[in-house]
This record gives sequence, C-alpha cells and structure tokens, in this order.
Amino acid sequence: MTKNWFESIKTIKGGIGIKDNTDKTEDDLSVDLFHKKEKEEFLSLLSQVGDNLSEQEEKVLDVFLKTEGHISIEALKDKIDGGQGLSIEDVENALEKFCRYGIAQKVRFNDGPLYFEHLHLGQSHDHLICVKCGKIEEFFDPRLEALQRELSQERGFQPLMHKLVIQGLCSRCRQTRQTLMPLAMCASGEKVKIVKLVGGRCICSKLSAMGLNVGQEIEVLNNSGPFIIKAKGTRLALGRGLAQKVLVSPI
Repeated sequence: MTKNWFESIKTIKGGIGIKDNTDKTEDDLSVDLFHKKEKEEFLSLLSQVGDNLSEQEEKVLDVFLKTEGHISIEALKDKIDGGQGLSIEDVENALEKFCRYGIAQKVRFNDGPLYFEHLHLGQSHDHLICVKCGKIEEFFDPRLEALQRELSQERGFQPLMHKLVIQGLCSRCRQTRQTLMPLAMCASGEKVKIVKLVGGRCICSKLSAMGLNVGQEIEVLNNSGPFIIKAKGTRLALGRGLAQKVLVSPI
C-alpha cells in the first residue's frame, strides 16, 4: 500500500466498524487489494504447515478481513449472512485460529468485552476510548513511535511490543456534557471542581467535614460500586445519594 493504514484516525462506535463497499475510492480499492494479499499469504502459511481452512472458517475470514476496527464474536457472526449456518463456537474457533497464525489479535480494555482486530504486519496503533459512550478511536502517530524507540535506547531496553490506551471523553460527549452536574454523574478518572453543595444543613456540614467545599478540585477514582474520589491527596468513599448533593463542573 502507498500509505500506512493507520495514518488517519479511524473512529469505531462501540468498538465495531464495517467499511461501506459503495462508492469506493482509490484508497478503498487499495485496501481491498491489501486484504486479498493478506488472505493469500494466510492460505500459503497454512499450506506450509499442512493446515487449511474449512468452508466455515473461510466465510469467517472473508468477512473479518473486510471489518476494520474491533469486533466481537457475536457481532462478526451477525455480519456473516445474518449468522445463518454458523454457531458462536464456529466463529470463535475460527478467530482463535486466526490469532494462532498471526492474522488477528485479541483486544480487551480493562474488564470490558473481548474484541478481535487485524494484526497488520509492521502497523502498530494506539487507542482513545470514551468512558461514557464506549467509542474507540484507533490512531497512529510516528512521533510516539520515535519517542518509544528513543526512550528504550536510552535505557538499553529492547522493546518487543507496547500498548497505549488513553481513556477520557470523546468530542461528542464533551459537547453534550452539562456545565453543572451532580458528582455521581462523573466518569472514573474525571477531574472536576465543586460549584455548589445542595441539601440541608446536616448534609452540607457532613460534606464540609470530609473536606468537600465549594471551589475544591476532586478526581473521581471509581464510579462503579463504591464511589471513590480523591480530594486534597486523600481517598474518600461517598454514597451515591451523597454524591448527588455535590454539584460540580468539569475542569
């Protein structure tokens, strides 16, 4: 191909992306040729070790190669003729085989669902993940690659692989974000400033005694299960009801 597949940022809503086959551009045709070459190389590799693809595995492969971004087993099954004639086990076994032969790799972010993606030779990429809507953006930046090599060389370290995942809020979620909201609505990792304490005198006194006062900057450490925040260098646990009484604005 004439340009790196990850030169431009690709956005995948909910971790899943399928390229549209209509109105193909020159780049789209190049991508089709690239995927055809990948399939030919894969079949040649299987032949070298005395293995082959079953008819079901080839169906999975053809659709998988046309799928860009991250895709789950269930979503890929639905893309293959609506899942007709293939079980979840058939698709999973095929994907596991692709991983063993280096044409696919598994991707799991934190404790989220398992996805699969292409393992393009010589083409690494990193991820931006929105913690609100789940959107994933893949990106490639040669400056990051150069910096990693430089840092490794300075320390006499030989890098074999790396994984960079940046979690935050995507542009759309930031645009729809309220300027004033309850602390309970904040995402893990978000930094906010207390604007107002609501509730009776007892509630406000309790929050103040915890060091939560108007103007205080805090960071949400966990918003699933116990609501944990960092304030003035200390971890604090808040009940959901109490977190609703703290109105904050994003920093």
